[in-house]
Amino acid sequence: TPNSSIKSVTRSKVLTAAKELNYSPNISARSLVTQKKYVIGVFLSRVHADLSTFFSNIISSANEKLPSNYLLSVVGIDEVKNFDQSVRNRFDGVMVVSQTKEDDQFIQKLIDAKIPTVVILRKVATAKVDNIYANDRQAMSDLVKYIYKQGHRRIGILNGTAEFITSKVRYRGIKEQAEELDMEIIPSADKQGEFSLTSGDAMMKEILEQPREDWPSCVICASDDIALGALKACHKSGLVVPYDMSITGFDNIPYSMVTTPSLTTVDNPLSSMAERGIEVLFQRIENPQIKRQTITMNPSLVIRSSVAERK
Repeated sequence: TPNSSIKSVTRSKVLTAAKELNYSPNISARSLVTQKKYVIGVFLSRVHADLSTFFSNIISSANEKLPSNYLLSVVGIDEVKNFDQSVRNRFDGVMVVSQTKEDDQFIQKLIDAKIPTVVILRKVATAKVDNIYANDRQAMSDLVKYIYKQGHRRIGILNGTAEFITSKVRYRGIKEQAEELDMEIIPSADKQGEFSLTSGDAMMKEILEQPREDWPSCVICASDDIALGALKACHKSGLVVPYDMSITGFDNIPYSMVTTPSLTTVDNPLSSMAERGIEVLFQRIENPQIKRQTITMNPSLVIRSSVAERK
Protein backbone atom coordinates (compact mmCIF):
# COMPACT_ATOMS: atom_id res chain seq x y z
CA THR A 1 0.00 0.00 0.00
CA PRO A 2 1.17 3.65 -0.51
CA ASN A 3 1.50 4.19 3.27
CA SER A 4 3.41 1.00 3.86
CA SER A 5 6.70 1.27 5.70
CA ILE A 6 8.11 -1.55 3.56
CA LYS A 7 10.43 -0.30 0.82
CA SER A 8 9.17 -0.95 -2.70
CA VAL A 9 12.24 -3.07 -3.58
CA THR A 10 11.76 -5.24 -0.49
CA ARG A 11 8.04 -5.52 -1.18
CA SER A 12 8.75 -6.67 -4.73
CA LYS A 13 11.10 -9.37 -3.47
CA VAL A 14 8.56 -10.60 -0.94
CA LEU A 15 5.77 -10.79 -3.52
CA THR A 16 8.04 -12.64 -5.97
CA ALA A 17 9.01 -15.17 -3.30
CA ALA A 18 5.38 -15.62 -2.26
CA LYS A 19 4.37 -16.30 -5.85
CA GLU A 20 7.15 -18.88 -6.30
CA LEU A 21 6.14 -20.63 -3.06
CA ASN A 22 2.44 -20.53 -3.99
CA TYR A 23 1.79 -18.70 -0.71
CA SER A 24 -1.69 -17.59 0.32
CA PRO A 25 -2.25 -15.45 3.45
CA ASN A 26 -3.66 -17.09 6.56
CA ILE A 27 -6.68 -14.93 7.32
CA SER A 28 -7.03 -16.18 10.90
CA ALA A 29 -3.44 -15.25 11.74
CA ARG A 30 -3.61 -11.97 9.84
CA SER A 31 -6.67 -10.79 11.74
CA LEU A 32 -4.90 -11.33 15.05
CA VAL A 33 -2.35 -8.76 13.94
CA THR A 34 -4.78 -6.28 12.37
CA GLN A 35 -7.40 -6.70 15.15
CA LYS A 36 -10.07 -6.69 12.44
CA LYS A 37 -13.26 -8.65 12.99
CA TYR A 38 -14.15 -10.95 10.10
CA VAL A 39 -17.70 -12.07 9.36
CA ILE A 40 -18.98 -15.51 8.40
CA GLY A 41 -22.55 -15.57 7.09
CA VAL A 42 -24.89 -18.46 7.85
CA PHE A 43 -27.72 -18.23 5.33
CA LEU A 44 -30.84 -20.31 5.97
CA SER A 45 -33.43 -20.99 3.28
CA ARG A 46 -35.85 -18.99 5.38
CA VAL A 47 -36.12 -17.57 8.89
CA HIS A 48 -39.59 -17.56 10.43
CA ALA A 49 -41.48 -17.79 13.71
CA ASP A 50 -41.70 -21.60 13.56
CA LEU A 51 -37.98 -21.98 12.85
CA SER A 52 -37.21 -25.55 13.77
CA THR A 53 -35.37 -26.21 17.01
CA PHE A 54 -32.76 -28.23 15.13
CA PHE A 55 -31.37 -25.04 13.55
CA SER A 56 -30.11 -24.01 16.97
CA ASN A 57 -27.77 -27.03 16.84
CA ILE A 58 -26.38 -25.88 13.51
CA ILE A 59 -25.85 -22.28 14.59
CA SER A 60 -24.30 -23.10 17.97
CA SER A 61 -22.00 -25.74 16.44
CA ALA A 62 -20.85 -23.34 13.73
CA ASN A 63 -20.25 -20.58 16.26
CA GLU A 64 -18.12 -22.85 18.47
CA LYS A 65 -15.79 -23.50 15.54
CA LEU A 66 -15.10 -19.80 14.93
CA PRO A 67 -11.95 -18.11 16.24
CA SER A 68 -12.57 -15.12 18.54
CA ASN A 69 -11.73 -12.71 15.73
CA TYR A 70 -14.70 -13.92 13.66
CA LEU A 71 -18.36 -13.01 13.99
CA LEU A 72 -21.34 -15.11 12.89
CA SER A 73 -24.22 -13.45 11.06
CA VAL A 74 -27.44 -15.47 10.58
CA VAL A 75 -29.66 -14.40 7.68
CA GLY A 76 -32.65 -15.84 5.79
CA ILE A 77 -32.13 -16.13 2.03
CA ASP A 78 -35.75 -15.05 1.65
CA GLU A 79 -34.80 -11.76 3.34
CA VAL A 80 -32.12 -10.89 0.78
CA LYS A 81 -33.72 -8.35 -1.55
CA ASN A 82 -30.57 -6.76 -2.98
CA PHE A 83 -27.54 -9.06 -3.19
CA ASP A 84 -25.05 -6.29 -4.01
CA GLN A 85 -26.08 -4.17 -1.04
CA SER A 86 -26.57 -6.84 1.61
CA VAL A 87 -24.14 -9.64 0.70
CA ARG A 88 -21.41 -8.66 -1.76
CA ASN A 89 -18.20 -7.50 0.00
CA ARG A 90 -19.84 -7.92 3.43
CA PHE A 91 -18.83 -11.52 4.21
CA ASP A 92 -15.45 -13.24 4.33
CA GLY A 93 -17.13 -16.61 3.88
CA VAL A 94 -20.63 -18.09 3.74
CA MET A 95 -22.22 -21.34 4.90
CA VAL A 96 -25.58 -21.94 3.23
CA VAL A 97 -27.95 -24.20 5.19
CA SER A 98 -30.06 -25.11 2.18
CA GLN A 99 -33.40 -26.91 2.12
CA THR A 100 -34.73 -26.09 -1.33
CA LYS A 101 -33.60 -25.81 -4.96
CA GLU A 102 -34.90 -22.23 -4.84
CA ASP A 103 -31.61 -21.43 -3.07
CA ASP A 104 -29.60 -22.34 -6.19
CA GLN A 105 -29.88 -18.84 -7.66
CA PHE A 106 -28.51 -17.33 -4.45
CA ILE A 107 -25.71 -19.92 -4.33
CA GLN A 108 -24.76 -19.05 -7.93
CA LYS A 109 -24.55 -15.37 -6.99
CA LEU A 110 -22.12 -16.28 -4.20
CA ILE A 111 -20.02 -18.23 -6.71
CA ASP A 112 -20.06 -15.35 -9.21
CA ALA A 113 -19.08 -12.91 -6.45
CA LYS A 114 -16.14 -15.21 -5.57
CA ILE A 115 -17.26 -15.45 -1.92
CA PRO A 116 -15.89 -18.65 -0.30
CA THR A 117 -18.97 -20.86 0.13
CA VAL A 118 -19.97 -24.21 1.57
CA VAL A 119 -23.49 -25.65 1.28
CA ILE A 120 -24.73 -28.05 3.96
CA LEU A 121 -27.91 -30.08 4.56
CA ARG A 122 -28.88 -30.48 0.88
CA LYS A 123 -27.09 -32.07 -2.05
CA VAL A 124 -26.61 -29.40 -4.72
CA ALA A 125 -26.23 -29.91 -8.46
CA THR A 126 -23.30 -27.55 -8.97
CA ALA A 127 -19.75 -28.82 -8.40
CA LYS A 128 -18.50 -25.27 -7.85
CA VAL A 129 -19.08 -25.19 -4.08
CA ASP A 130 -18.11 -27.47 -1.21
CA ASN A 131 -21.11 -29.58 -0.21
CA ILE A 132 -21.92 -31.56 2.94
CA TYR A 133 -25.19 -33.45 3.37
CA ALA A 134 -26.71 -36.50 5.08
CA ASN A 135 -28.15 -39.65 3.52
CA ASP A 136 -31.73 -39.05 4.70
CA ARG A 137 -33.20 -41.56 2.25
CA GLN A 138 -31.25 -44.49 3.69
CA ALA A 139 -32.01 -43.35 7.23
CA MET A 140 -35.75 -43.45 6.58
CA SER A 141 -35.40 -46.84 4.94
CA ASP A 142 -33.69 -48.18 8.08
CA LEU A 143 -36.43 -46.67 10.25
CA VAL A 144 -39.19 -48.37 8.23
CA LYS A 145 -37.37 -51.72 8.54
CA TYR A 146 -37.33 -51.29 12.33
CA ILE A 147 -41.04 -50.43 12.40
CA TYR A 148 -41.75 -53.54 10.32
CA LYS A 149 -39.75 -55.72 12.74
CA GLN A 150 -41.88 -54.31 15.56
CA GLY A 151 -44.90 -55.83 13.80
CA HIS A 152 -46.44 -52.76 12.15
CA ARG A 153 -47.98 -53.15 8.70
CA ARG A 154 -50.22 -50.06 8.42
CA ILE A 155 -48.40 -46.72 8.57
CA GLY A 156 -49.12 -43.03 8.24
CA ILE A 157 -46.75 -40.26 7.13
CA LEU A 158 -46.70 -36.68 8.40
CA ASN A 159 -44.41 -34.89 5.95
CA GLY A 160 -42.84 -31.44 6.10
CA THR A 161 -42.75 -28.39 3.84
CA ALA A 162 -43.53 -29.49 0.28
CA GLU A 163 -40.81 -27.51 -1.49
CA PHE A 164 -38.02 -28.64 0.85
CA ILE A 165 -35.76 -31.33 -0.58
CA THR A 166 -35.62 -33.08 2.81
CA SER A 167 -39.38 -33.67 2.61
CA LYS A 168 -39.10 -35.30 -0.81
CA VAL A 169 -36.05 -37.41 0.01
CA ARG A 170 -37.38 -38.64 3.35
CA TYR A 171 -40.79 -39.45 1.86
CA ARG A 172 -39.14 -41.41 -0.96
CA GLY A 173 -37.14 -43.44 1.56
CA ILE A 174 -40.29 -44.31 3.51
CA LYS A 175 -42.41 -45.14 0.46
CA GLU A 176 -39.85 -47.30 -1.33
CA GLN A 177 -39.06 -49.38 1.76
CA ALA A 178 -42.73 -49.73 2.70
CA GLU A 179 -43.54 -51.00 -0.78
CA GLU A 180 -40.65 -53.46 -0.65
CA LEU A 181 -41.94 -54.86 2.66
CA ASP A 182 -45.56 -54.83 1.43
CA MET A 183 -46.62 -52.37 4.14
CA GLU A 184 -49.74 -50.26 3.61
CA ILE A 185 -49.52 -46.46 3.67
CA ILE A 186 -53.02 -45.37 4.74
CA PRO A 187 -54.19 -42.69 2.23
CA SER A 188 -56.12 -40.68 4.87
CA ALA A 189 -52.97 -40.68 7.07
CA ASP A 190 -50.54 -39.64 4.32
CA LYS A 191 -50.27 -35.90 4.91
CA GLN A 192 -48.17 -32.92 3.83
CA GLY A 193 -47.69 -29.99 6.20
CA GLU A 194 -44.83 -27.91 7.56
CA PHE A 195 -41.78 -28.67 9.68
CA SER A 196 -43.37 -27.42 12.89
CA LEU A 197 -45.04 -28.61 16.07
CA THR A 198 -48.23 -26.75 15.14
CA SER A 199 -48.42 -28.57 11.81
CA GLY A 200 -47.78 -31.96 13.42
CA ASP A 201 -50.57 -31.34 15.92
CA ALA A 202 -53.03 -30.37 13.17
CA MET A 203 -52.17 -33.28 10.87
CA MET A 204 -52.42 -35.88 13.65
CA LYS A 205 -55.74 -34.38 14.77
CA GLU A 206 -57.09 -34.97 11.24
CA ILE A 207 -56.02 -38.63 11.40
CA LEU A 208 -57.65 -39.13 14.79
CA GLU A 209 -60.93 -37.69 13.47
CA GLN A 210 -61.18 -40.70 11.13
CA PRO A 211 -62.88 -43.93 12.32
CA ARG A 212 -60.50 -45.89 14.53
CA GLU A 213 -60.47 -48.86 12.15
CA ASP A 214 -58.96 -46.55 9.52
CA TRP A 215 -56.04 -45.48 11.69
CA PRO A 216 -52.48 -46.59 10.99
CA SER A 217 -50.73 -48.36 13.87
CA CYS A 218 -47.61 -46.20 13.46
CA VAL A 219 -47.16 -42.67 12.15
CA ILE A 220 -43.77 -41.69 10.73
CA CYS A 221 -43.02 -37.97 11.07
CA ALA A 222 -40.50 -36.23 8.81
CA SER A 223 -39.06 -34.27 11.75
CA ASP A 224 -39.04 -34.30 15.53
CA ASP A 225 -40.89 -30.98 15.58
CA ILE A 226 -43.75 -32.62 13.66
CA ALA A 227 -43.58 -35.65 15.98
CA LEU A 228 -43.83 -33.43 19.09
CA GLY A 229 -47.01 -31.94 17.65
CA ALA A 230 -48.35 -35.42 16.87
CA LEU A 231 -47.65 -36.52 20.45
CA LYS A 232 -49.52 -33.47 21.73
CA ALA A 233 -52.57 -34.29 19.57
CA CYS A 234 -52.60 -37.88 20.87
CA HIS A 235 -52.38 -36.76 24.49
CA LYS A 236 -55.20 -34.23 23.96
CA SER A 237 -57.35 -37.07 22.57
CA GLY A 238 -56.66 -39.29 25.58
CA LEU A 239 -54.54 -41.77 23.63
CA VAL A 240 -51.56 -43.52 25.17
CA VAL A 241 -48.48 -43.51 22.95
CA PRO A 242 -47.21 -46.01 21.89
CA TYR A 243 -49.95 -48.48 22.87
CA ASP A 244 -52.81 -46.74 21.06
CA MET A 245 -50.58 -45.15 18.41
CA SER A 246 -46.85 -45.41 17.69
CA ILE A 247 -44.95 -42.33 16.52
CA THR A 248 -41.43 -41.72 15.16
CA GLY A 249 -39.47 -38.56 14.36
CA PHE A 250 -36.34 -37.43 12.55
CA ASP A 251 -33.44 -35.19 13.74
CA ASN A 252 -32.93 -36.26 17.37
CA ILE A 253 -33.38 -32.78 18.81
CA PRO A 254 -32.80 -32.51 22.59
CA TYR A 255 -36.55 -32.49 23.35
CA SER A 256 -36.98 -35.93 21.73
CA MET A 257 -35.40 -37.71 24.71
CA VAL A 258 -37.48 -35.98 27.39
CA THR A 259 -40.96 -36.40 25.89
CA THR A 260 -43.44 -38.91 27.31
CA PRO A 261 -42.74 -41.41 25.89
CA SER A 262 -39.20 -40.66 24.67
CA LEU A 263 -39.13 -40.47 20.89
CA THR A 264 -37.76 -43.12 18.56
CA THR A 265 -36.09 -41.04 15.88
CA VAL A 266 -33.14 -40.63 13.54
CA ASP A 267 -30.00 -38.89 14.74
CA ASN A 268 -29.39 -36.36 11.99
CA PRO A 269 -25.69 -35.30 12.17
CA LEU A 270 -26.55 -31.60 12.08
CA SER A 271 -23.81 -30.50 14.46
CA SER A 272 -21.22 -32.57 12.60
CA MET A 273 -22.33 -31.08 9.27
CA ALA A 274 -22.06 -27.56 10.68
CA GLU A 275 -18.67 -28.14 12.28
CA ARG A 276 -17.28 -29.82 9.17
CA GLY A 277 -18.81 -27.07 7.06
CA ILE A 278 -16.95 -24.37 8.97
CA GLU A 279 -13.69 -26.36 8.75
CA VAL A 280 -14.06 -26.77 4.99
CA LEU A 281 -15.02 -23.11 4.61
CA PHE A 282 -11.87 -21.97 6.41
CA GLN A 283 -9.78 -24.24 4.19
CA ARG A 284 -11.40 -22.55 1.20
CA ILE A 285 -10.85 -19.04 2.61
CA GLU A 286 -7.18 -19.69 3.25
CA ASN A 287 -6.58 -21.52 -0.04
CA PRO A 288 -9.18 -20.76 -2.73
CA GLN A 289 -7.51 -23.16 -5.17
CA ILE A 290 -8.02 -26.39 -3.21
CA LYS A 291 -10.19 -29.13 -4.71
CA ARG A 292 -13.93 -28.90 -4.03
CA GLN A 293 -15.19 -31.35 -1.44
CA THR A 294 -18.45 -33.33 -1.39
CA ILE A 295 -19.01 -35.12 1.91
CA THR A 296 -21.92 -37.47 2.72
CA MET A 297 -22.75 -38.22 6.36
CA ASN A 298 -24.86 -41.11 7.62
CA PRO A 299 -27.70 -40.52 10.11
CA SER A 300 -28.31 -43.30 12.65
CA LEU A 301 -31.42 -44.85 14.17
CA VAL A 302 -32.17 -43.96 17.81
CA ILE A 303 -34.53 -46.49 19.39
CA ARG A 304 -36.45 -45.21 22.42
CA SER A 305 -40.02 -45.82 23.62
CA SER A 306 -42.52 -44.44 21.11
CA VAL A 307 -42.94 -47.54 18.93
CA ALA A 308 -44.86 -50.44 20.46
CA GLU A 309 -44.23 -54.07 19.58
CA ARG A 310 -47.26 -55.57 17.84
CA LYS A 311 -47.70 -59.33 17.81
